[in-house]
Amino acid sequence: MRGARNPTVVSSATEKFGAAQRYRSVGDLFHAIRLRVLAQRFRSWDEFERNSPPYSIALEALDDLPGQRGSRVSFDHHTGVLRQVTMSAAMQAYLAVRQSRLMERWLRKRRPIDVYVWNADQDVCLASFVLEYHDLLECALGAPLLRWIVQYNNKIDICGGLYPVRLEDLVANHFTWVFEPYRHQRLMGKVVGDEAIVTQTIRLVCDRLLALLNGTAGTAPISVQPDILYISNRDFVIADEKGDPAARLVLAAQGYTNLISLICRRPSGRYTYSVIRGALFDGESAFDVPELIAAFQAAEDQPHTPIWGGSDTAAGSDSALGSSLEWQTLRDITESLAFAKAMPAG
Repeated sequence: MRGARNPTVVSSATEKFGAAQRYRSVGDLFHAIRLRVLAQRFRSWDEFERNSPPYSIALEALDDLPGQRGSRVSFDHHTGVLRQVTMSAAMQAYLAVRQSRLMERWLRKRRPIDVYVWNADQDVCLASFVLEYHDLLECALGAPLLRWIVQYNNKIDICGGLYPVRLEDLVANHFTWVFEPYRHQRLMGKVVGDEAIVTQTIRLVCDRLLALLNGTAGTAPISVQPDILYISNRDFVIADEKGDPAARLVLAAQGYTNLISLICRRPSGRYTYSVIRGALFDGESAFDVPELIAAFQAAEDQPHTPIWGGSDTAAGSDSALGSSLEWQTLRDITESLAFAKAMPAG
């Protein structure tokens, strides 16, 4: 959202941008939060409580229902939720900071706040910024440019990235530029032991958000052209994203709604996929995400190892282990299930 900038907010952001550079120069990348990059997500609230101190926050790092338990909070919108009515992690953090003043209250009790992450996607990077720079939001005026980014990210994330939007708006309003470090990281793929990469990606996105508030943001055009691998007459498409998260925005702009997305081919020979139901309120769609991921899981070479998971409308294969299934196998399973649903009962 372009327009007049609030001078108070800009001045504050300028000071924080300089502070961020000083943090980096002494190896202290964050001040209010301390990032804890997990090798694997917490499997339950009990595990989270056992392995974290009081006043800890999990950002998309807990395979359990989001919310608060005592002095711990999980901001997430993947496991056990209706994605179409659940806010993104960044929006949850935004409201917790702006309306509930979570960080202001907790920092009186513990400093810094341990924030557990598993990866550095757009939502996690943005939520980390909201927590680290909480005082930009706790004032009455807030930060309008940040609010625009949080709101747009919320819509895109709820839809698993398959949200119809004017691509030129995302470029002109610096959205793609802000998250360009994540795009670069995503092209590399997540591997075990990449804690430094995750931390640095989050820091770089935070720097760009500060530059946005300071009025010095750049632009990054959307150039990816995803490969359409298969178009079904049963209302889904399979596409190769080429490692670029903007590929889904391109596909949505082209009118596609239900998607099986090949994110990357791993050096191990395995694959990373996402399964997105873009038509959230289409009750007649045969593209049933929970049914699909259950069938994909059963077809894996390690059927008893959790590989596939997610919410009712957005799911995928494990980003670290990856799937053994080629996209043609996913196509055949999806077509078979859709055909079965189309058959008359009796």
